[in-house]
Amino acid sequence: MLSLHVVLFSRLHFCLRSFYSSLQPDLLNFKKGWMMKLDEDEEWKKYWFVLSTASLRYYKDSLAEESSDLEGEIDLTKCYSVTEYQVQRNYGFQIHTQKAVHTLSAMTAGIRRNWIQALMKNVRPAEAPDVNRLSVVQKEPEGRNDSSENHAAADPSAMQRLSGEVEQLASQNRALNQRNQEMVNQLTEADREIERLKAELGSRYGEPRHPAEAERRGKATLEDVERRLGLRSQELLEAQAQISSLEESLRETEALLQLKDEKGGSEDERKAELLQRLDATEARLTELQRTCRQLEQQNAELKETRERSLQREADVRRPAEEKATGRVPAEEKVQQAIEGATCERGLVAVEDCHLRVVEELQRLHQQEVERLLVERERLLEEESAATATAIEAIKNAHRAELQREVQRRSRSENFKGNAQLEEIHRQEELASFQRELDVLSQQFSLKCLENGHLVQALDAERKALCQCQQENQDLRSRNQVRLLFISPVLHDLFLTITLRVKESEVQCLKQEVASLKEELQAAVKDKRNVTKKYKDVHTELSIIRAKAEQEAEALRENLRLAHQALEESSP
Repeated sequence: MLSLHVVLFSRLHFCLRSFYSSLQPDLLNFKKGWMMKLDEDEEWKKYWFVLSTASLRYYKDSLAEESSDLEGEIDLTKCYSVTEYQVQRNYGFQIHTQKAVHTLSAMTAGIRRNWIQALMKNVRPAEAPDVNRLSVVQKEPEGRNDSSENHAAADPSAMQRLSGEVEQLASQNRALNQRNQEMVNQLTEADREIERLKAELGSRYGEPRHPAEAERRGKATLEDVERRLGLRSQELLEAQAQISSLEESLRETEALLQLKDEKGGSEDERKAELLQRLDATEARLTELQRTCRQLEQQNAELKETRERSLQREADVRRPAEEKATGRVPAEEKVQQAIEGATCERGLVAVEDCHLRVVEELQRLHQQEVERLLVERERLLEEESAATATAIEAIKNAHRAELQREVQRRSRSENFKGNAQLEEIHRQEELASFQRELDVLSQQFSLKCLENGHLVQALDAERKALCQCQQENQDLRSRNQVRLLFISPVLHDLFLTITLRVKESEVQCLKQEVASLKEELQAAVKDKRNVTKKYKDVHTELSIIRAKAEQEAEALRENLRLAHQALEESSP
């Protein structure tokens, strides 16, 4: 039982290690995938390509790669160029070597670009660009340009504050880009692991046991990818709508600034405030444009994921159509169920990581929405206070003007000759007041429109947040359903494994008892042999002792006779 648990945990550890090792991948050093190749008969054939540092090998399928059944090889040591090439089917490119020119075709433009980059890095590793570093370097000058486009009339403190906000937004944007790249790399590595497990199962058992279930899962995955693609497209449209609304508010603010410029230098403080708002609006516009580009990239990645899902579905259907179903022995079924459970655990780990990343993005998004709400409330309060102050000033001025007009009217009663001139002057002043009221009314209307656009943007952000929450809820419910579906199977599997382990332990104990019996018999036999040898040695020692006693007795007798002879010979 311990050995089977070790096998299970080693499989799971391998899946998780390959999953977490994809957080810092180098996708251009090694690549595999399906492509079309134009052969010598001007016919397109589909192969499984494997890229290494010195060659590009192609096989009939991934199983042929495991069995080393090579269809052909392109030597990259003598390759001097890789260029795009227009073909009638999909997206083509050519590999130029000193001996020949090889024409290949990928399913999408993104896949073709990745293959060209990988081949160029293998051909000229010293000149291969660092894609991640280039993207960061391109984004940093863009953020600096956005933060440096401030008007000369703004206050230096306001410029410093705006530059700090722009740098903060740029850092948040880079962090979001890094998280998105990590999530894409994790999904790519998970796809590779799933394909490897499918290939291994296919090579061992000939075909899957449940082709209908595999087809249903493939369709569900495809529908999920299509739904996510639709959500990303909707978010892209909403971001574009927000960009257009911000551009319109920017134009309105510029028109308001032009109207303010016509009034002269009496409202310099108001103009500086509007310039600060204009800079903040430009910063938000730049941020939304970056978000739009990110959503477009994610859209393209989801399209590629959808194509890979279609390809995997076709790979799952092909063995079911080509081979007949057969009975699998009990041990192979248990092994297959173990590997299926390991694969499911790897998928659950991938989904958990994806949920954590999505929750982090939602938290950042919620913080940004709250910050925008506070900013909007502050701007509305300031605008309301400024509008109320302006209206109160106009009322005071109008009241004073009316008083002056009453005084002039009283004086004009004494001077009837100047009545007509006073009436003309009064009409001109009333016309000027009316024009000022029209300008203020127009400004108030523009601010109302801007507030309406901000409210629409806030509603769009809330809808996006609700959609993300709904997506998370769907993922959790699907996880629960999957766990409910897998738990009885895992329970039966665990009981089966436990029974087999107990049986194996009983067999081991029987073998150990048999070996102990054999050792006991060998020990008894050795004891008998030792006892026999002991008796032989004891008998031999008795004989030697008797002989020694006889010899000693003879020597004593000879000594006694010698003493008697000496005594007799002495006088």
